[in-house]
Amino acid sequence: MTEFSTTYPKRINLLQGIQNLIKREEVELDQLFLMVQIKKDEIIHTLASEGFKMVKFENKKPFQIGCGFSKKLTKPWEMHVRLLDFNQGLIGIHAEVEISRNYFQHIKSVRVPVVYEIESILKKHRIEYQLWHSYIKDYITNIIDDHQIKLKPPKIPAMPWIGMVGFISALAILYGLKFFMVLK
Repeated sequence: MTEFSTTYPKRINLLQGIQNLIKREEVELDQLFLMVQIKKDEIIHTLASEGFKMVKFENKKPFQIGCGFSKKLTKPWEMHVRLLDFNQGLIGIHAEVEISRNYFQHIKSVRVPVVYEIESILKKHRIEYQLWHSYIKDYITNIIDDHQIKLKPPKIPAMPWIGMVGFISALAILYGLKFFMVLK
């Protein structure tokens, strides 16, 4: 299993003309959104064309539009994207990388918000966007430098849910048979 490396904005210029610093501990607060002013269906079509699939079970965020989308990356990582309604025709795109929901470790996995990975998809499909800082409530005009982030894979090899359920079921059947054989 490999570690996942990414960058996240650190020093930024805002539309108000102010320079701001996103501290390392603030990265987890995930205050940056890619804002687009196109129809939801167009974004969904773009994500699908890039290999994203609709997520059936997830923790919904406030103002989330429908279901999220995920795309498998290198084992065990996946990118999870949500679309959020910001009113006035604006849709915010929120994305994070986490251990795939196919693995047991997903429950307690480290997650990191990502911006540049989604930005490259929007550029590729010529979708106009702006980067919004939700805490300061202003658009980012320039990114000066970035945090370097590395997510380490779990220490215990990623265990698929299906394999675990099969193993537990087999154990339960064996112990059940053993129990019923003793009763006879």
